[in-house]
Amino acid sequence: MKRNPTTLYLAAAIRDAGGHVARPGAIAVRDGRVVDAGHPNDISRRLRNTARTVELPEDLLLPAMVNAHAHLDLTHVPAVDYTGDFLAWLKQVRTARPTDFDAVGAAVAEGLRLSREAGVGYVGDIAGSVDAIRARHAVGEGLALPGVSYLECFGFDTMLDAAADRIEAWLDPLPFDVPVPGHVRGVTLGIQPHAPYSVGRTLYDAATRLSHKHIYRLSTHLAESPAELEFVRDATGPFVDLLRELGKLPDTLQATGKHPIDWLEPNLKRGRWLLAHCNYIEDRHITTLKRTGTSVVYCPLASEYFGHPEQGQHRYREMLAAGVNVCLGTDSLLCQQGVDQPMGIMPQMRRLYARDETAPELLLEMATTHGRLALEFSDTDATLRRGAPAVFTAVRIDPDDATDPLTQALTNDHPARSIHAELTDESND
Repeated sequence: MKRNPTTLYLAAAIRDAGGHVARPGAIAVRDGRVVDAGHPNDISRRLRNTARTVELPEDLLLPAMVNAHAHLDLTHVPAVDYTGDFLAWLKQVRTARPTDFDAVGAAVAEGLRLSREAGVGYVGDIAGSVDAIRARHAVGEGLALPGVSYLECFGFDTMLDAAADRIEAWLDPLPFDVPVPGHVRGVTLGIQPHAPYSVGRTLYDAATRLSHKHIYRLSTHLAESPAELEFVRDATGPFVDLLRELGKLPDTLQATGKHPIDWLEPNLKRGRWLLAHCNYIEDRHITTLKRTGTSVVYCPLASEYFGHPEQGQHRYREMLAAGVNVCLGTDSLLCQQGVDQPMGIMPQMRRLYARDETAPELLLEMATTHGRLALEFSDTDATLRRGAPAVFTAVRIDPDDATDPLTQALTNDHPARSIHAELTDESND
């Protein structure tokens, strides 16, 4: 049996969130896995002498990025201008979103293509239907990206067993883990109770129960808007009007007097949750998130698109300082209007660097290792360590500029792109 060939990527620089920093840099790859990474002179002579060499003299190579919150099946929804009325915006999206399998499949495939082209290697998708999950499982190898497909659920069920049975009936026929070539893990399943204004306590309890029974991942939108806070606390406001208009307003709806995180805390204690947005939180909620091991995915450009948070900047840095795992997402393509590479994470990083002067090293952690942890995969697979998937994000830099390469990538406008080594390192058995 002939040993499979090694490919050696020689780049202007390499960087990860696990300690691999080199300028110039080299990454040796075999069978779609990293064999070694560091300065070219630190790669073994045997590898250097026998490997096929790929020259990337003007590129910074990073581990593939993680988009922990996307809505792939909304990719083909026509652009909707946001005028400050979220309910009007939501109604237009509900009307325009695809419903038949072919249209859903085309939207999901396009979302994955845009993600992959933008240097994203892992996606946490909020699937609006079982068809969206099936469509992701059915894409060809050239579009497949690992991660989680969270089935989005709605309803104010009153019977716990019935709610659990309803979700289980949707997910049971689907394979739990779909392998993706060249990766350590594939696409796994999750449950996404949509939000406290569209899902009652019973359905949250059912999702939590099923996460223990089947190891389903858990996610939800939480503390996203003042209207959501009013709905949970007072059982009043625009979301009550929307539910009444849709004929979905539950007879059991009552004011809780609580903030959404306080209201959901019993479930946060019983399951590992990924909360999308958390735009409106107080100090005690940061403590709750840390204590319960809850992750948060922040979508900077989407939050700005909707004008959140109204009272100032998002508290992601305070969460991180307190030890909360905060990662990055895009939300839907609809929230990224006018953005180059709207399904990419590099635009989110660049915005935070420009707006907040967030440390480049911290942004890289949020974009890679924190995202993997949030999706409940090994964070070490988002590094350049030996055995990690050979899937990288490349960004053009100036090798003659003394500025830190990652800082260059955050301040220039070169597009990120994906390098999937498993597509070129073919078996030679």
